Amino acid sequence: MDIMPFPKPPPVAPNSLEIWLGDTDRAEVGREAFFRGRDHEYGVFQNALNMLMYGRVGGGTMIFQGAPGAGKTALMQECMEAVRQHSTPQEPWIPVLVRPDMLGSAPAVIEAMMEATKQELERLDRVFPSRVYILRKLKNLLRGFSSFLSSRNYNVGARAGEIEISAQSELRNTQKSLNISAEAAFRNTASIFNNKHLVIFVDEAQNTPISESTKAVVSCLHEGVQGISLIAAFFGLSDTEGVLRQCDLSRPLRDRILTLETMSQEEAASAIQGVFDAYEFNGPDQATWVDELARLSQGWPQHINSVAVAAGQVIQKNGGSLQSDLLQQAVELGKEKKKQYYYTRLKACSGRVWVYKELAKVAGDSNGLLSWDEIDNISERMRNKMGLSTNDFLTDALHAGVLMESKSLPDYYKVPIPSFGDYLRELPL
Repeated sequence: MDIMPFPKPPPVAPNSLEIWLGDTDRAEVGREAFFRGRDHEYGVFQNALNMLMYGRVGGGTMIFQGAPGAGKTALMQECMEAVRQHSTPQEPWIPVLVRPDMLGSAPAVIEAMMEATKQELERLDRVFPSRVYILRKLKNLLRGFSSFLSSRNYNVGARAGEIEISAQSELRNTQKSLNISAEAAFRNTASIFNNKHLVIFVDEAQNTPISESTKAVVSCLHEGVQGISLIAAFFGLSDTEGVLRQCDLSRPLRDRILTLETMSQEEAASAIQGVFDAYEFNGPDQATWVDELARLSQGWPQHINSVAVAAGQVIQKNGGSLQSDLLQQAVELGKEKKKQYYYTRLKACSGRVWVYKELAKVAGDSNGLLSWDEIDNISERMRNKMGLSTNDFLTDALHAGVLMESKSLPDYYKVPIPSFGDYLRELPL
């Protein structure tokens, strides 16, 4: 039986409209009452967790990647909430948020797992009436946690895939060094996580440090450690898969490497309809507003949010009215917000603006796709002046969201949003 359908949206708090209208970064607003779409991506996540529930541990690592504004963080928050909603006192499911820089240290990841488990058991204690049962689990966890932390003075280094731990002796005040592999570090704490399922979430995974110690930890998360039921999900920019392969992520399943692109017109309209329903933007012209704003968003999650905010600002300013003559004001404000987003993305690039304009022009003449060689030729003069390699330039463009890799052809790239390509081609250069 499948588990974890998409979690129910959180209720909209009173007076939350002003807070929502004031948010400028979609990644900072937390879970949204109007999250929609991404059914395929969530289905991959759901299937992986089903396999974990049935005892298949190892090899199920998931990678969700995409350009800035593709909705990775929003999807991750929905997945984390789904894990929490499925958790019970008899079978706890624990979402563990791990920073990418922590992946170079097995003790750091284990400590995050322990802290997340502690928090989840405390939450279950508040939600369910069987307090004695849960508190006994929490007491056992804390005992193991205290034992683990008693030698927590770690110096983590890399030596043939092992982690060097220096533990301070309380009796003689001397240092003693132990070499323990990442696998042994996880295995030694496995009993603490008995009868628990842990889902490791790594956001901004493109920043994962590439080192021998990271390779050892990533291997444990991917291959699995005997005695720990866990699975990992990495969320990051468009080159996340390449970074994790450099960290020796071996043979991830192709259907669990997903690139988030634009959503359909129907999904965009559903999300905007959710905004109108959540904040009671009602009127006879509501359907016209929703359809027009969905078209303006082009299905890009960041744009869905910005055009919905633009509409909300116009509606609020006019006392909740959805008159047809106000729709054009909302559309023009939405277009301005899109341009501001493109300006911000372009400003994040290290190269000269004319290069990106030229890339967009060539892509527009080539069915939207650019080969690595075309990017190399177009950027050559600028790169020579700045001392950049083609791969460095390309990585920078991917992180800025000007380009993203094609899902259908390796070493081919495209501008992720059609209107972004139009914006670049129309730059007055």
